[in-house]
Amino acid sequence: MLKATWNLKAVLAVHVLRLAVGIVIVRLVYPLFFEASPLVIELTDRTLVLVLVLWAIRNTRGDLAALGLSLANWPRNVVKGLAGGLVLLFISLYSERLYTTVLLVSPTQHPIVLEVQAAISWEQLLIPLFLAGVAAPVTEEVLYRMFTFLPCKDKWGLWGGALISAGIFALFHFNAYWLAEMIIVGIGFALLYFWTGSLITSITAHSFINTGKIVMMYLGVPLL
Repeated sequence: MLKATWNLKAVLAVHVLRLAVGIVIVRLVYPLFFEASPLVIELTDRTLVLVLVLWAIRNTRGDLAALGLSLANWPRNVVKGLAGGLVLLFISLYSERLYTTVLLVSPTQHPIVLEVQAAISWEQLLIPLFLAGVAAPVTEEVLYRMFTFLPCKDKWGLWGGALISAGIFALFHFNAYWLAEMIIVGIGFALLYFWTGSLITSITAHSFINTGKIVMMYLGVPLL
């Protein structure tokens, strides 16, 4: 059974440190040596997340395999992730259309979205595909599902933990337009992780959604 060896204070500390250390590195350290590009800033944040989370888990003697971060039964878990990702992708697309047609809300585009829209060849999609299809799913599932969801679940139950961790996941994307959609999708990721006992499942689902949207945008398939 998935169970955290750390507490909610550790979760709060990691989220605060991620912001504080990230700001110091990007705003104070990097300018002393070079002007950091969006890619460098993104990779810095992803690396910082992994370092902080793994450090916190190691300090509480957590077992990554027992927490679902393992390649055991990976083919089955990947298939489950793809199936879950397909369902969540349709939910995501439907919610976006609901915002624009019913609520008349227009999105603020993410820099990666703008980069994809400007791409004229598949080669120009390599960095967006890596960031959205690999880096984001791995680090965000480690941080928001494994590290944040588990102690929330232990304190408030499955659905309470899924909702709270999904809310934190949505808030840290700093975009009100995506808030409701990301909460719903975040709950879906948490349930996939819990029901399968594997973080590979939620990582795969997350990657499928992000990659699917990038390919659709590049091919001109309307998302809204």
